[in-house]
Amino acid sequence: MSKFMHCPGVKHRKAVKRIFRYLSGTWLRGLFCSKGGSLPPDLHAFFDFDWAGFYNTRVSTSGFCFMLGSSCISWFSKKQPTVATFSCEAEYSIAFTATVECVWLRRLMADLGVGQSSTTIVFIDYQSALEVARNLVFHACTKHIEVHYHYVKERYFAGEISLAYVPTQENVANLFTKALPREKFEAFCKALGLVPFVEDQDMASRSVTCQTIQQVEGQEKERKCDL
Repeated sequence: MSKFMHCPGVKHRKAVKRIFRYLSGTWLRGLFCSKGGSLPPDLHAFFDFDWAGFYNTRVSTSGFCFMLGSSCISWFSKKQPTVATFSCEAEYSIAFTATVECVWLRRLMADLGVGQSSTTIVFIDYQSALEVARNLVFHACTKHIEVHYHYVKERYFAGEISLAYVPTQENVANLFTKALPREKFEAFCKALGLVPFVEDQDMASRSVTCQTIQQVEGQEKERKCDL
């Protein structure tokens, strides 16, 4: 919302209130990391993108999360630096970012003495990036993709990563790129291990939400009076 601070409108104020509702409704949540687990630990990842989701610039949004067993240890959500002309390019862009993170995590685990000898599985709900990574032939439709994105292909054939398909409704990385219905949002939070620390979270969240909204509305009334 910071890019609209010079000239905010009614829609922006409503969006800010929605952000406050989200923050006040999740401030009692935290990542739960279970004790123990199998050795070597199972490192796997999910990644997703929202192609041309920004209406002003048509820039895509990328997101991924890495799971060590049932615990989320790394996550990412960010606008892509350039406009992707088709969905496969946006998909392959986040595949590159996730691959770099995957290689770093594997080497970190090896340094800690709990390295993963097997391939790290990266789940995605689109087929195009899977085919590009598995195909040794560079086709005309992929020539304009930046060369460093083909680092994914290199690590794939080196046996460090393995791309696998996952249905959209089971891809928890959707949490980092799209606005989701409440039921799906809650399910993905639970899958990531993002759970409440107190039992009366709903009551505490509603109280904080009401106070925050009342403060915002009070500031708006004061501003109108000054005008």
